[in-house]
Amino acid sequence: MKDRSFTQLLEKAKSGDRIAWETLQNRFSKFAHRYASKILKDEDLAQDVVQESFWDLYRNVDKIRVLESFPVLLKRALVKHGDRILRKKENRNSSWSDSVREGDKEKVHSDFWNRERNDRIFKSLNRLKPEDRKLIELYYYKNFTLDEISKSQGKTLSFIKRRHSILKNILREGIGECFRPEARLRLLAA
Repeated sequence: MKDRSFTQLLEKAKSGDRIAWETLQNRFSKFAHRYASKILKDEDLAQDVVQESFWDLYRNVDKIRVLESFPVLLKRALVKHGDRILRKKENRNSSWSDSVREGDKEKVHSDFWNRERNDRIFKSLNRLKPEDRKLIELYYYKNFTLDEISKSQGKTLSFIKRRHSILKNILREGIGECFRPEARLRLLAA
């Protein structure tokens, strides 16, 4: 680096000579790699930082006014890109709860409760007899009326109504107060 010829190479590179830039890059690459390796303590990441730093300097070569400051500018670029990679590594090691943004916290919370509610509903349904599950499925999921269900099952309408009322109470107890919207409204009104 004490060799003053790098200033001449930098002058040629500023005028658009690519070969001069490649020679300059080859001259400083060992130094840059050692310096980046000390910062990052990882050879592969150090190589990436060196490439990014040289690319950054190449794009802004025409803005360099004091040619003798090239080694200092290279160090600055290495530190800048090395610091960016170190910050990425730190963020990767942080817990998942830290990475959830404020707007997403409500979504994660509601997703959890929706999943919990659905699990409770399916557990309650699985405890029913198959013919009772069929009645719930026809009424709530396929939107049949109780009259249509009674005709298709060959049972009286009063039996289907009574059975539906009993099943509704069984499911209500199984699902619990916190998952039913009407229960929430009653709790808010109280």
